[in-house]
Amino acid sequence: MSFGTLAASLSAARGRPATTANLARNALGRGSDRRERWAAAREAAWGLLDRHVPSHGRVAAVGAGNGSDLPLERLAARAGAIDLFDLDLGALRRARRSCPPELRSRVRTFRCDVTAGAADRVARDVRRGLRPRLPGREPRQLGSGEYDVVIGDLLYSQLLYPALLDAGVSSARTRQALDRFGPDLTDALVSRMHVSTTSGGRVVHLHDAVGWWDRHPQPIALAEILAQERLDGALAQISACRQPLGSDPRQSAQRLGAAVIETALWEWPFAADASYLVCATVTERGGWR
Repeated sequence: MSFGTLAASLSAARGRPATTANLARNALGRGSDRRERWAAAREAAWGLLDRHVPSHGRVAAVGAGNGSDLPLERLAARAGAIDLFDLDLGALRRARRSCPPELRSRVRTFRCDVTAGAADRVARDVRRGLRPRLPGREPRQLGSGEYDVVIGDLLYSQLLYPALLDAGVSSARTRQALDRFGPDLTDALVSRMHVSTTSGGRVVHLHDAVGWWDRHPQPIALAEILAQERLDGALAQISACRQPLGSDPRQSAQRLGAAVIETALWEWPFAADASYLVCATVTERGGWR
């Protein structure tokens, strides 16, 4: 890397820490075995989405990245059009190329900061010891809006935490920032997704609610949660585990008045030594304003 490129990268990291952190993580997914490893998770996602994506409907996928965790080919085959949104346009273009040629015309890609700069501002101010400015309360539609289905693709826990981690913010200050500002960021994103649907449209929140890896023990095993016969029992066990602070879209949707119409749980085998529990929450716009 040249001195000029390094200087530009450092400048970007200082000015846009959340953006830079997420671009770096997308780059880690290139050339890895994630697509093969995550096949079962894509199958589980389609098992849910199959019931909610209408034929020839309009679909938006927010935080789509490289597309490795999305059943993108099936979505494109079912929908009349699918719009992919992410900070990383290169990753989105790779995701589009993973579709068969005959389906690519249905897939459009949009570079988009779905927090409208709020995550960068909060991360930058926390790093500097300043009091962050919170997101505005008037959500803007994604793209042209009026989608039949909007999918939030495992992005909620990534809105703020990676930027604070990469900036070297202490664990105590990171926890405080996530607890204080995470819910506002998540609420703002959930609002934006809901106002981007048609009346009666669906928003599907895919959230990595709990993780298991070395040096991150949980009081309950992943298999035990998935074996629960009753949803309320599984949700109670999830609430007893260590979770990403301030990033739960299910809580945001309920806090903002959306109706939950279906919930599904499945394993996301993120890496050889790390797995997550995905909590998928299907909500309906209804009378959302």
